[in-house]
Amino acid sequence: MELNVVVIFYSRSGKTESLALAAGVGAIQARANIRLRKVSGIADSQNAESEYIAPREIDLDWADMLVLAIPSDAPDEMNRYLGSLKDLSGKIAAPFTSRAIAHGEKDPALLALYAAAGRAGMMVVPAPAEAAADAVQATRTHVRRVAEIARALKTHRAASNSAAAP
Repeated sequence: MELNVVVIFYSRSGKTESLALAAGVGAIQARANIRLRKVSGIADSQNAESEYIAPREIDLDWADMLVLAIPSDAPDEMNRYLGSLKDLSGKIAAPFTSRAIAHGEKDPALLALYAAAGRAGMMVVPAPAEAAADAVQATRTHVRRVAEIARALKTHRAASNSAAAP
C-alpha cells in the first residue's frame, strides 16, 4: 500500500536540515513517497532564494504521516506554523528536535512539538528515549520504523473499510 510522508522542518544552522534529510531517507527506505518542506523564517523571507518550498495545506492533505523537526530552541516561526494546523486526525506524527537528549531528560521544545501535534489530532510516535551516538542514523531508523507503523495502520483501515462496505 502506498504511503505518503511529508517532512516539515525549520532550520537555522543546518543541523535540523541534515536530520530532516535523514528522516526523508528513512521514509524512502520504508518505500514511502516523500515531500520535504521548510517553514520559512524571518531571515528566509529577506533572502528569497531557498532550496525548499514552504509547507502547504495540499501537502498535509496528501500525507499519511508527518515528520516535524525543529531546532532545540523552538523558534517562533515553527510555533506559529504549528499553531495554524488544521485538524489532522488519523495522521501519524514523528516529531523530533536537533538536540540529543539523555534518557529521562525533558526537552521543552520536543514536549511543545508533541503537544502541537496532539492538538492537531495526530497520533504521536515519540523517538526512543535513549540518546544516540549517531543522530543522523537514529533519525533515519526511527522514521523508517514509524513509516512502517503508518503503512500497517493504513492497510488495516483500508481492510476494515472494505469489510464494512455493503
